[in-house]
Amino acid sequence: MTQTLTPATPPFEGSHLVLYDVSWEMYEQLLEVFAERPTPRMAYYKGTLELMKPLPEHERYGWTFGRLVTILSEELQLEILGLKSTTWRSRSKAVGKEADECFYIQNEAIMRGKIKIDLKVDPPPDLAIEIDVTNSSIDKMAVYAELKVPEVWRFADGQLTIYIQTDAGYIESETSLAFGSFPVKELAQFIHLDSQKGENARMREFRAWVRSQT
Repeated sequence: MTQTLTPATPPFEGSHLVLYDVSWEMYEQLLEVFAERPTPRMAYYKGTLELMKPLPEHERYGWTFGRLVTILSEELQLEILGLKSTTWRSRSKAVGKEADECFYIQNEAIMRGKIKIDLKVDPPPDLAIEIDVTNSSIDKMAVYAELKVPEVWRFADGQLTIYIQTDAGYIESETSLAFGSFPVKELAQFIHLDSQKGENARMREFRAWVRSQT
């Protein structure tokens, strides 16, 4: 059966649309259609496609996490390569997703200077960050497992949880593969919004805190 894309009103912020029995070809067509314009986030898992319009809260937390990881890497003298909400996909596994933030850290050196990334030959990002402020109909961790992302941070209800991939699936961890023994779960305290402090002031406080821990 031929599938076609027809114009529709974009979903409002925070809404999501779930489609079933969507072919891989249709998923790729949608990625192409929305590549050069504002787009809902898309997650694809073995025929199920979810389209979600992020809330400002979601985007603000994601942007702040990106800044925190950048500052942390600077203070720990680690090189990183940030790819923000790049779409990661695998046709053979029939999965695809945009992370809220993602980074190469352990594999930064071999990915340095690369623009086009092919997961058939290149490693997946070393770290993906998920901001959970709305309910998803797709198991995000199942998508990341198929993509073989070694470490995923999930921020929900003000708490940061670290997941490390093992042969048995993802397990919760107190420490990060990317940042070793550094207490990264405490980054959550610098995510919370403060009406008395600007974003840069909070980042300066975070940098000072990191230095106090090393």
